[in-house]
Amino acid sequence: MSKNTNDAETLSLWATDILLEAHAIAPCPDHGYLRLRHSHHAVDYARSIAEHRKFSGKNKEQRVKAIEKVLDGLADTCPACE
Repeated sequence: MSKNTNDAETLSLWATDILLEAHAIAPCPDHGYLRLRHSHHAVDYARSIAEHRKFSGKNKEQRVKAIEKVLDGLADTCPACE
């Protein structure tokens, strides 16, 4: 695994943690898959956290973009429940 891949995965995990903290996403209670909660306030709060919470070597725009990338990869339903 290259350093760039490892850095991207670490940033993705950091963004996921912020989204969970802001209650913008939640795990399926039955299967654990992460799902969108469709709370615009929570997503805005997660973006605000990302703007202000430092992540080594990343500027504000890169941190917010990481939040958006995680959100883009999620749906509002659990794939195992469908």
